[in-house]
Amino acid sequence: MRFSKDLSHVARYFLMEDTGASLIEFALVGALIVVVCLLMLLALVKEV
Repeated sequence: MRFSKDLSHVARYFLMEDTGASLIEFALVGALIVVVCLLMLLALVKEV
């Protein structure tokens, strides 16, 4: 339970404006991760 508590604290810290990262940057990074995962999945399906 402590790990999830620390993780939520870290997430809140990164979402604060003081870090200099805006919500749009997090959305772009998340979209990039999704695209990479989808490309890997497509490559696996194409091999089979």
